[in-house]
Amino acid sequence: MIPLLIDCTGFAAVALNVSGLLNTSDRSLRASNGMAAALWALNNLFMGAEGAAALSALSVGRQASAAVVQGRDERTRRLACTAFLAITVLVSAVTWDGPSSILTAVASLLSTYAMFYLSGTVLRLAMVAVAGLWMYHAVHYHSFWQIAANILSAGAAAYGAWRTTRQT
Repeated sequence: MIPLLIDCTGFAAVALNVSGLLNTSDRSLRASNGMAAALWALNNLFMGAEGAAALSALSVGRQASAAVVQGRDERTRRLACTAFLAITVLVSAVTWDGPSSILTAVASLLSTYAMFYLSGTVLRLAMVAVAGLWMYHAVHYHSFWQIAANILSAGAAAYGAWRTTRQT
């Protein structure tokens, strides 16, 4: 049963990640990545990767918060971003699992900053870097779906970045 759940959550999360990154709407990207993060949390939990599961679960709240504060004043955005950066460091420390934890923490920190402060092409290029950082975790856990997600997400983010440059 668990392998089937890993495959189902992985497939659905890949589809959500890629569709969000291909879209030129930042709002759509944040929404689909938030939904995908919930599925990645489950996927990691089913694989026994508790630290990655916790960071993915945290990403759900981060994506929702980033979307809510996009139109708000700088102080509100800074406070929300700083809170998620601090919680990310705390979660990474509490769920420490070796080198994989460092890379997933850096990926989560970069993604947090990107979701709160970046847009368009630069946001998508940051997502290319995030996919690269998560790749070590995917390989370390022998996760077909996460390896596929990182490759496809990096490609989709690069293509999305190219599409957003054409719109301006």
